Amino acid sequence: MTGLVLAYELSDAVLAGPAAGIVVAAERAEAAGVHALLLGDRPAARPGRAAPPAAIVAASMLAVRTRRIGLVVDAAPAYCEPYNLARMIASLDHISGGRAGWRVVTGPDPEADANHRREGVDPAVGREVRAAEFVPLLRDLWDTWEDGAFVHEKDVGRFIDPDRVHVLDHAGPALQVRGPLNVVRPPQGHPVVLAPAAEPLLAPEADVLVAGNPDRAAASDRPVLGTVTPFVAETQERARELHARAGAPRSDGDCAVLVGDAASVAGQLAAWADRAPVDGFVLRLPLPGSVEVFTDLVLPELRASGRYSGEFRAGTLRGHLGLARPANRIVGRLTAAGAERS
Repeated sequence: MTGLVLAYELSDAVLAGPAAGIVVAAERAEAAGVHALLLGDRPAARPGRAAPPAAIVAASMLAVRTRRIGLVVDAAPAYCEPYNLARMIASLDHISGGRAGWRVVTGPDPEADANHRREGVDPAVGREVRAAEFVPLLRDLWDTWEDGAFVHEKDVGRFIDPDRVHVLDHAGPALQVRGPLNVVRPPQGHPVVLAPAAEPLLAPEADVLVAGNPDRAAASDRPVLGTVTPFVAETQERARELHARAGAPRSDGDCAVLVGDAASVAGQLAAWADRAPVDGFVLRLPLPGSVEVFTDLVLPELRASGRYSGEFRAGTLRGHLGLARPANRIVGRLTAAGAERS
């Protein structure tokens, strides 16, 4: 990677607004070379206000209105079936030409739990065990089709090579899935998986670790993103006003809060890049108009300092993040088993 990785996390105010506003925000971010958009999703009502549309639907809309920027959606294993989620994220990767990502959501959520109970199933029970089994299972489902299994030999009426499509027959502690998936292997092989760095069962399965407050980040062999909420304006005084109107949130372990003009905010991000083991930031843009303000005021400061290129050097989200396309895990296991038998 060259320079900081930047991902914009759009606010509920933007996501719950008109679709045209979401598209404008995405196009603005893409034009500035931002590497990814993060679209939150929570399957529970919020008191007094409407929730945004389902993230996978909004991302699919953006996939056909953008060309380069990555599209990352939230989904919680506690409320999803692995086969369906694997199919939806693989579909997003196909529609977007290899720009899909999934941020694994694991935190407790009593309101969402109450919407997903059924006979013998309580989402609050065994949440961590299910999540730890869920991520590698999705990777295996994406690999049930080998690259090139869809041969499309129209002249002879042969479209699929059945020897390259695999039944999974997964039976784990919490999940049972037969497979194969009904979608061919995604362009990225595996869409990018983001997970909290603080989750010991999940972190080893992630492609990218989301560290929360950059001051608490730890070094890793994978990209690490700190999480920052910036309140930015043309003057320090105006930034403090915006922060106060938003309830004056403070930094905590999950997120650092920055308040200031463009130079001070860009300077703090650069300082973290120097002293903390982070490769970039998830920027939680808190207010309507924050995408435009951050893009117009802070990104030029980061570009001028050489911290941020503002250019895409790859065509996929994996490429933006410096991640290689993974080998097929099922093929690898079959090859290893064959070598042992021979």
